[in-house]
Amino acid sequence: MIAHPMNRRDFLGGAVSGAVVAVGGRVAWDRRQPPPPTLPSPANVLPEHARVSFSEQGEDIVLFHTLRDLLKIESATYIDVGAADPIIASNTYLLYTTGARGVLVEPNPMYVKLLRSARPLDKVVAAGVGVTADAEGDYYEIKGDPMRNTFSAEHVAGLQKGRTESVIERVVKMPLININRVIEAQLDGRAPDLLSTDVEGLDYAIISSLDLSRFRPAAICAETVPMYKGGNASNITEYLRRQDYIPRGGSMFNTIFIDARRIDA
Repeated sequence: MIAHPMNRRDFLGGAVSGAVVAVGGRVAWDRRQPPPPTLPSPANVLPEHARVSFSEQGEDIVLFHTLRDLLKIESATYIDVGAADPIIASNTYLLYTTGARGVLVEPNPMYVKLLRSARPLDKVVAAGVGVTADAEGDYYEIKGDPMRNTFSAEHVAGLQKGRTESVIERVVKMPLININRVIEAQLDGRAPDLLSTDVEGLDYAIISSLDLSRFRPAAICAETVPMYKGGNASNITEYLRRQDYIPRGGSMFNTIFIDARRIDA
C-alpha cells in the first residue's frame, strides 16, 4: 500500500496509546540463557508508512481512504448497525479516532454500556434495526459468542448445523427501530456518509429497507458472506449495483460499496 503523505500522528489520533508494554522489576536470568529481547522504542513501534486497523480484516483503512481521499469528505458521519464492541472488530473506531462521528445501533446491553463509555462523542441507540412494523423481536443470545447474537432465526439454524447441544443461551425480547427512523431521529434526516452493517444474517433485509430516494449514503460496508463457491455476486451486491453502487474494496467477510453518482467520471 502506498503511504499517504499525511502525518502518522494525525491518522492514528491517539488510537495507538498503550501499544508499548512497559516491563517493571528485575528478572534473574540463567547465565546459560540468551539475554531477553530488547523492547522497541516508541519511535519504532510503527513505521511512518504503517496503518493501524481495528476491523476484522482492514476494512476500516479502506473506508478511511474512501471517505477522505476518494469522496473528499473531511468530517464523515456514520451509522454502525450491530456495532457490538466499541473497538474490537469495529469498522468505525478508526474513523472515530480521526474525528468522524456517528450513531451506533446495538441491542446487547453489555455492548451498549461499553459503547457509551469508550465512545462518548457518538450517539448510541440501544435497539435492533427492524425491517417490519414490529416494535420488538426475538433476540437470540449465542453461547460464549455475543458477537454472533442475532434477530435472525435462519442464522441461528445455520449456526446449529452439525451440533447436538443448542447454540442458544437464551431468547429475549428486544426493541426494534427502522433504519429510516434512526436517520430521521439521530441525524436530523440527513443521510450518513457511511452505513456499516454487521447483523448476523439480516444485512440484506436492512439495506433493502433503506429508502435510498431520501437517504443515500456515500459508502456502504456490508457483510456479504457466505462466499459463493462459483464466484457469484451476493444478493446485497446485486441489489446495490441496481441502485448505482459499485464495489470498490473489502475483505473475505465484508464488501465496501461506493455511490457511483458521487464519483467523477
